[in-house]
Amino acid sequence: MKVVKAKSGDKVPLRMLSVDRLVPTPDNRRRPITQASVASLAKSMVKDGILQPVVVRPHPEKEGHWEIRAGERRWRAAKLAGITEIPAFVRKLDDEEALSVTIAENLQRENPHPLEEAATIQLAFDRGYDVKAVAARLGKTPQYIARRASLTKLSKAWTEEILKPESDASRFTVEHLELIARLPEETQNLLSEDGFATVFRQGFPGVGDLRRIIERGLRSLKAMPWKLDDETLEPKAGSCLNCPKRSGLHPLLFEAEDAPQGGKVSKTDRCLDPGCFERKQVAHVIGCESALRQEHPGLQLVQVGIDRLPDALRASYPDRIIHLYNPKVVKSSAQRATPAMLVSGPKAGTLEYFDLGDREPMTGNTGKGGSEGSAKKAGPLTLAERKARLQKRRDAFLVGRVNEQLRALTPELLAKTVVEIQVRTDDAAKRFDPLALVLAFGTSTRADRDHDEGAWIRYEELLARKAELPLATALHEVVQVWARRLGGSDTHAVTAQANDALRICEILGIDSMEIESEAATAIPTPKSWASLSDNSTAVIEIAPFEPTGRYTPDARSGKTKHLPVKHRGK
Repeated sequence: MKVVKAKSGDKVPLRMLSVDRLVPTPDNRRRPITQASVASLAKSMVKDGILQPVVVRPHPEKEGHWEIRAGERRWRAAKLAGITEIPAFVRKLDDEEALSVTIAENLQRENPHPLEEAATIQLAFDRGYDVKAVAARLGKTPQYIARRASLTKLSKAWTEEILKPESDASRFTVEHLELIARLPEETQNLLSEDGFATVFRQGFPGVGDLRRIIERGLRSLKAMPWKLDDETLEPKAGSCLNCPKRSGLHPLLFEAEDAPQGGKVSKTDRCLDPGCFERKQVAHVIGCESALRQEHPGLQLVQVGIDRLPDALRASYPDRIIHLYNPKVVKSSAQRATPAMLVSGPKAGTLEYFDLGDREPMTGNTGKGGSEGSAKKAGPLTLAERKARLQKRRDAFLVGRVNEQLRALTPELLAKTVVEIQVRTDDAAKRFDPLALVLAFGTSTRADRDHDEGAWIRYEELLARKAELPLATALHEVVQVWARRLGGSDTHAVTAQANDALRICEILGIDSMEIESEAATAIPTPKSWASLSDNSTAVIEIAPFEPTGRYTPDARSGKTKHLPVKHRGK
């Protein structure tokens, strides 16, 4: 790209041109010029005149007309003010030089919006200029240019949200925006789901917070359990090494250490498309299971820990995965050894042997060190133990339903809820105090670390609102905390979570009895239990229930005691 400068001694002719003979350039990629800003400038022109000439060139297609390369807003304001002629620097510019002038004009004016900068830089790319040429013209680093231009890749949902003056996203700095824009559109859409809940669930995130939120959903290529050069796992995507949706292939957008080292992936090289990762994970697990099951007919599929199973994996194995929090690993020759294949994590698809504790191996163990003679059937469970497991599954159903309702409560709905609670006469309503709940549970809002005025502006807005709205705001913060308490756990916590859910229903007036009835219908008591007594036992095959929401019940037993609920509905 040419650097357009007037040579020493050259004079750029200044002329008075008719405003009707001037035509704005289509190369101007700034945001639409608002009528309010034009009107304000027009008033200034009436008072003080035009202080800065526009820059024009002879129009390449309309004879006798001039193309505005810099100063379109000044031209519009002059027309609004009734000014018929405007001072203009007339320059003989070819297309490349004209583009250079317009880019410089857009980027050098005071406080341009980052999206305007991005569109202007992308215009240069569209005309065939590379990153280094644009960087040299604007006096910036190639990394700066590449990252700023990436903002044109923001998804429609994010772009619209950023341009809403009242939205949290409108407060994002350019550093925030660049973290989002460098992701594929599919990943950006995941972050914008449920009203951008993933990003703003815990309040307004700093740049470091947003980076951590994003990276929690990405996977390291080093930790992938399949071969990175495998072209067949996901034929449409091809191999991970050649995939454009990995950070290592975009060194200008990501940290330098992400770049491939010696033709291999770096330690921080990450997959940027969680959806593709999940599809490959499912294909890998299915392939490994097929191979292992030929040698181990009794193979169990195991998810270890409390992490939520990926949606694609849950859909492929809706009721065949056993969730274990801290399993006991044993040798294949151990008496209670059960062959198991891990379904997630860096070791997904590998064979392990577990002692499953309260039950014997479900089917034969024919692995190394074992024999057909060591095969045992599942251990017997009493009717009481089975009832306890059934109750946990129903508790998980209750927790999931209440969690869904909490996440659907907007500040407006909570304002109505506060009014409804205040007219109720039950004990929970009489004792209702959102401020006490805030002090007890805390809030979801993190302190802003950018030292801007955001927190103080919010404080002043709350002070100015009607008397009942601060109560709804306090309750909204607590509801977000409750939603997190009801998510992301396993059966060790489901009983406590169910107690939480019932207490929450009691306060908010949610009909918990209706949800429990729905749970009993969705997870019925087996008819075969009618012939069993509390102390009787029978061999059963465990089919773990995978409920809705972020909880993962395992196969441990335990009685459930609900707290008394006095108010269950209106």
